[in-house]
Amino acid sequence: MTSRPPMTDLNELQVFVQLSKAQSFTRAARKMGVPKSSVSRAIGRLETRLGVRLVERTTRSMALTEAGALYLNHCQRVMEEAEQADLAMGALLAKPRGRLWVAAPLPFIRFELVPLLGEFLAEYPDLCVSVEALSVEKVSREGTPDVMIWPGSLQDSGLLMKPLAEIRLGAYASPLYLERVAAAGVLPITVPADLLGHSCIASGCGTHGEPMDNAVWRLRRGADVKEVRVEVRIAVPDPSITHQLAVAGVGIGMLGHSMARADVKAGRLVRLLPEWEPEPMPLHALYPTRLSSSPKVRAFLDFLRIRMGKKFG
Repeated sequence: MTSRPPMTDLNELQVFVQLSKAQSFTRAARKMGVPKSSVSRAIGRLETRLGVRLVERTTRSMALTEAGALYLNHCQRVMEEAEQADLAMGALLAKPRGRLWVAAPLPFIRFELVPLLGEFLAEYPDLCVSVEALSVEKVSREGTPDVMIWPGSLQDSGLLMKPLAEIRLGAYASPLYLERVAAAGVLPITVPADLLGHSCIASGCGTHGEPMDNAVWRLRRGADVKEVRVEVRIAVPDPSITHQLAVAGVGIGMLGHSMARADVKAGRLVRLLPEWEPEPMPLHALYPTRLSSSPKVRAFLDFLRIRMGKKFG
């Protein structure tokens, strides 16, 4: 059986790095606050374990050998990583404070984030939040906000990405619209195929801001999937506009249930085909690698995951 090599002692590495900086056993010992003999013994143990001489000693000076210079380069990286690990743990235990910069699409800000901000700020009284509206062009171009919320995912953004929730969608229309089409002799909507002949509102925009081709609505009920090529009377760049147009009686819109909930309760919107839904829309948080251990970013993401999970789960 092959014997395992002795484990590396970080204290010995630290002594070696300090000795290389001080260029003297006496100065290194003085800087570390230990006897000179302790420094000498630590270097001796290190050389014995490695089986190579790291330091050339004379009565008045010392110099690194070729092996010592090579080993020093690796030791410095190890000590830097150890320091970063300590800093990361300190950040983990630190109290969230300062200003958090959040960017998200306007509908998410209006319907999802705003109702939660008061609770978040009450939970973290040392935090302030700056919120700005975000477009796909800005997400692709800038990475300055601390956290960006985006439906779907972004390829090659260079940012860390964490899932927050899945937004469920459904077809909605106003009682005004339904009364108008019923008076015109249009049959009630009981199956997806009944959407044919209705005025529909398509929301979303392409990568260059052009309206998306949302003419085909793919709806699912369990394992049953139906695709309906609807008549898009209006294509808009933002789901909040779809929401406004649906409430105004312009046509049928595909809306997030949380966006439509208050209007359904108030009688301004009616849920159509309640057993049929498109695929849920994944919601992600994106943030720079440098903020992966930030207490304020971690607190915000944990808060959102819990609240979004309760709301959409």
